[in-house]
Amino acid sequence: MGGAALAGESLDAPSDKVHPTGGLPPTLATALRDGPFHQALHQAITHRGLPLARLRTALDDAGTHIGQSTLSYWQRGLRRPEMPRATEAVLALEQVLDLPSNSLLGLIEPMGEHSGRSTNLAAEEFEADLRNACLDVLALHEVVTVNAARTRRSVLSRLVVRACTDGADRYLALHPADEQGHVEHSAVHTGEGCRAGRMRKRGPDGSVAFELLFDRRLSPGETLVFSYTVIDTATGQTGGHLRRFPSAAGNYLLQLRFHRGVLPARCFREQHGDDIRHEELNYGLDGVVSAYFEPVDCDRAGITVHWGPA
Repeated sequence: MGGAALAGESLDAPSDKVHPTGGLPPTLATALRDGPFHQALHQAITHRGLPLARLRTALDDAGTHIGQSTLSYWQRGLRRPEMPRATEAVLALEQVLDLPSNSLLGLIEPMGEHSGRSTNLAAEEFEADLRNACLDVLALHEVVTVNAARTRRSVLSRLVVRACTDGADRYLALHPADEQGHVEHSAVHTGEGCRAGRMRKRGPDGSVAFELLFDRRLSPGETLVFSYTVIDTATGQTGGHLRRFPSAAGNYLLQLRFHRGVLPARCFREQHGDDIRHEELNYGLDGVVSAYFEPVDCDRAGITVHWGPA
């Protein structure tokens, strides 16, 4: 496991990034708005009246383990959460402490602000790298999970690639900036066939890309299957998922998995090239909608979502 970044593109609507802190004590609301992180965390713990031992137990019950000593260091400012590895832990703290979404996460300095591993790239070089010219993408399968708040929560990507030159050893995946979340904090957990490499950042749109390093160098014609999961930090209602294709791919299967109690009104399969083509899709009783593309020779492909009244 490691790193942050992502693949795929969010279609979430813009937001003013204002946390709904109404109803909280003024001192806590101010700390959540202005920071720093450790003071906001300390104020939140004090407001809820939770001893650190009980807070740790509540986090364990929620499926997230944070040591009591770590919590103590965080709230005293002696240490800070290491992003993006701690993204899920901070989101769990917000949930257990009943705080607005992203109110603590937004106070943490993004990874790479002072990191020598983060590299600003010229737009032309960045676009060239995104084509992953040493690889042919034979197949891509993505599963996007949307929660009961209509928010995109995670994206699982599994790829089959074939080396077209000698020595191919990495894949560059893109995660675009998103007004609804803190793209720098999105965490990627690597699965089979790869591990997290450098974070590479470009401006001015704030997009970030992560290198996924293969377990070995590939020979020409050799195939590899690898996967990674992105934990998303967006907070707004999702408009769907469009995958960008800087170069052609063999086939692409996209599945959106909705909460069964909160289903969209309509879903559409979309391809963006010289024109936009779309067709309506149906989802099953399990709340899953699927779109298949073969071959993929367009700029973007995916599923867009239209929600009914809340």
